[in-house]
Amino acid sequence: METRITIIGLGCVGSSIGLALRKQEPSLEVMGHDIDPAVARRAAQMGAVSKTHWNLPAACERAAMVILALPLPAVRETLEVLGPHLEEGCVVTDTATLKVPVLEWARKSLPARVRFVTGLPIPGPKVPLTGPLTGTDAARADLFEDGFYCVTPAADTAPEAVSALLSLIQAIGARPLFMDPVECDGLQAGAVDLPTFVAVALLRTLVGTPGWADMRKLVGYDFASLTGPVVADAAAWRMEALLNRENLLRRLDMFMEEVGRIRQWLLESDEQALESAYAQAASGRARWLQERARGMHEEAGEPVQVPGMGEQMAQMFFGGLFRRRPPRKE
Repeated sequence: METRITIIGLGCVGSSIGLALRKQEPSLEVMGHDIDPAVARRAAQMGAVSKTHWNLPAACERAAMVILALPLPAVRETLEVLGPHLEEGCVVTDTATLKVPVLEWARKSLPARVRFVTGLPIPGPKVPLTGPLTGTDAARADLFEDGFYCVTPAADTAPEAVSALLSLIQAIGARPLFMDPVECDGLQAGAVDLPTFVAVALLRTLVGTPGWADMRKLVGYDFASLTGPVVADAAAWRMEALLNRENLLRRLDMFMEEVGRIRQWLLESDEQALESAYAQAASGRARWLQERARGMHEEAGEPVQVPGMGEQMAQMFFGGLFRRRPPRKE
């Protein structure tokens, strides 16, 4: 019997994982499910999955691994539904933005026979920073190639589940980055949640206010880039903000302190301080973009090798996919 990998949620992340897996091993059975039938059909047309099923429990039958590529609110609901239907020994993982809440939901909803490990894939350096990656049509097989994939196991996570996730990570060309779940959520507050809050505040400050009717004729790329994070479901962002509230409040306090400092320089017409602030910000951004282009691999250390059980799990889930691919010729 062929091994089945099931991907729940066939947007950009889920379809990209499917495309990467099937590119490496076209015969791998990748079952897909999405609450939107049109999205499921599109993912199948693209070749991200080998087949789809409209029924969620049925899509996970015989699955050795289930990948929940879902927004945060949908993860909790899906875990509650799937718990009774998963096969013994099945490994479940997610790609949601927060890790601590997901671990708590998994403990409550999944039976002891199921292994759960949480993670977070980050698009690789080849992906241009031109806008939010949303929707099935934004999926690409190399979305995570050479990018980091945060592995955030809890203390009681089964080693076999970690090994299975490492196998998936290597199969899609990413690099594992081990991180504590609490630490990951703290970093997420600065990397994602704070920019979204800033974008929300900017839009609320300007759109629909006096002068906007004329101002909207002048705004362009810069405004669109700054407000780009506000594209997702408002309920999902509300949930993430509240679940990650303490971390986000700390980042907001830091941001407001910096805004106050810059405001004071402007009030005092402190040309030197303002110029220095602009220059430091530009230099920091340029340095980050250069580091991103290099993949920041020097900070991640050597690639993680999965010994013993990992090799067995890799063979079980992905066959020859886990074997190191030969380097590409330029």
